[in-house]
Amino acid sequence: MPSGDSSVTWVRQHSEGGIVKFRRRSSVMPRAPWPNGIERTEPLRGQLWTRSEKALREPDVPWGWRALAIAVAALEAALLVWLWFGPALAISSVQVTGAHHLTSSQVAQDAGLSGDTSVISVDVVTAHDRLMKQVWVRSVDVQPQLLGTVVIQVSEWEPVAAYHAGTSTKLYFMSSQAVVLGATSTAAGLVDVQGPAGNEPRAGDRPLDPQLLTALVNIQRAMPTLVGQDVAGFIFDSCGDLTMIAKKGWKVYFGRVLTPEEFATLRDKLTALKAIAGNHNVDYSSPDLLYINVMNPSEPAVGYKSRQPVAASPSPGATPKPAPIPTPGPCR
Repeated sequence: MPSGDSSVTWVRQHSEGGIVKFRRRSSVMPRAPWPNGIERTEPLRGQLWTRSEKALREPDVPWGWRALAIAVAALEAALLVWLWFGPALAISSVQVTGAHHLTSSQVAQDAGLSGDTSVISVDVVTAHDRLMKQVWVRSVDVQPQLLGTVVIQVSEWEPVAAYHAGTSTKLYFMSSQAVVLGATSTAAGLVDVQGPAGNEPRAGDRPLDPQLLTALVNIQRAMPTLVGQDVAGFIFDSCGDLTMIAKKGWKVYFGRVLTPEEFATLRDKLTALKAIAGNHNVDYSSPDLLYINVMNPSEPAVGYKSRQPVAASPSPGATPKPAPIPTPGPCR
């Protein structure tokens, strides 16, 4: 179809022979020209395209309603202050569960809770952190409740050893983390550990490495199965040398245990203890037995009260030979 001015109409006609022809017909009403000086994008005059200044102004609130809003806000603030500091929600009771070495009053005091404190002002995080500073507390959960009640669930450390410094007779409970918990009058079946001579430890001190204490606990538990004898205690001197004392009175010299590598050698030394017992070279129930030296687990030595010490090889059929007697000396 021909193209051109939109005011012109083209009429289709059919002629003979199948030829299509078009003829031009002018529009009845010609389109008016666009006025000069007016952009096509300009809005029509007389139309309001924005809100009026009156509509943009904030609604006028009467002074009476404003005064009422201020009074309500002041009343709410006063109510909050009364609840916070007043007796309505003051702490009336602190319920403590799981504490055996601390009384309920001690737990409440350590947590910073008192009767004049409102239950809604209890800072759970602060109370938790304050209680975790107590040596007996392993974990704690603080739950403020309505009607002035605060519930505190405490989990305490279980003592695994009784520690004393040198020849002192004062015993102290020690946790599995080698932290001194407090004084005690008896070891009560716990691992007895004699540390270097010196000042008495205080609650919260850590006189031993936790890894070493774990090894001592495991050794005491394993000895009845390993050699058929019970352990009376351990001596850890100022040089870092470890000695085990059996209930029969004989000793086992393990040597120095100050580093993780030296801790790892305890397994080989216990294996040597079991090996020389299994080969019938050593009778651990004999009253004549004085000591076993496994400082060098490949060449253990055995000392007796009535005869010269000999080297007890873990291998059966080995020929015994004299062995030196361990004597205290300067630290290596």
